[in-house]
Amino acid sequence: MSESPDYAQSILHGDWKLDGKVAFVTGAGGAIGQAICVALAEAGASVHCADLRAEAATETAALVGGIPVALNVSDKDAVFAAVARAAASDGLHIMCNIAGIAGRSQKVVDLEEQGFDEMFAVHFKGVLYGCQAAMKVMRPAGQGAIINMSSEAIDIAPATIASYAVAKASISMLTKILASEVADCGVRANAVAPSFIPSELSLTRYRDAQARERYLDWWRAKSPLGELCAVEDVAAQVLYLASDASSFITGQTLRANGGMSMPW
Repeated sequence: MSESPDYAQSILHGDWKLDGKVAFVTGAGGAIGQAICVALAEAGASVHCADLRAEAATETAALVGGIPVALNVSDKDAVFAAVARAAASDGLHIMCNIAGIAGRSQKVVDLEEQGFDEMFAVHFKGVLYGCQAAMKVMRPAGQGAIINMSSEAIDIAPATIASYAVAKASISMLTKILASEVADCGVRANAVAPSFIPSELSLTRYRDAQARERYLDWWRAKSPLGELCAVEDVAAQVLYLASDASSFITGQTLRANGGMSMPW
């Protein structure tokens, strides 16, 4: 009789490791993207850190011992070329489409075409191009994990940010469809939908310390856990989806939101 495998040891010491794997992360210069690069690198992956801002890409790459890539994700040819270069030596095992922009506060009736197009150019087309470029490498190799960045906005229908919420919802649906199309070639596709994350960018309009704290308290109250989402929470979800620990997970959007979108 063969011995039973030690599943706990496998999970703790093997399935979460990314040794020898190559990852490509867009939006690597932002707070979330950088935290993801750190998590992947600490798990053993070689990380290509892509960002529209070359200096931000370089900063993150230096932090994790990775490779900086200046990249506009809305430029299809540039995305395909950058991913192909990253995969040229050792292939591509993990593709993280994280790049995004903040949306203007507008009601549906006031949506302007230019702003809507800019939002979709980054959030939908940028993710689509990243998925397509990754598939050119992953499909022939018969393996790979694609992780896209969605948002809690897909569940709560927030007023005044329609273009952002709709763009993020399109990412979750794209992820599900992609997962169904590529499962037969050993590739998994998932998304992460975090809630509001405090940062200098997200709190720009709250200069007054008391007003800022009231705003943060409002967000805390929305969560059954009474806590705010942190970039490390998102990075942990991405690491899980990138690793073999999630080998039976595909087509999912993981809600890193402290329970904010639970059906009541």
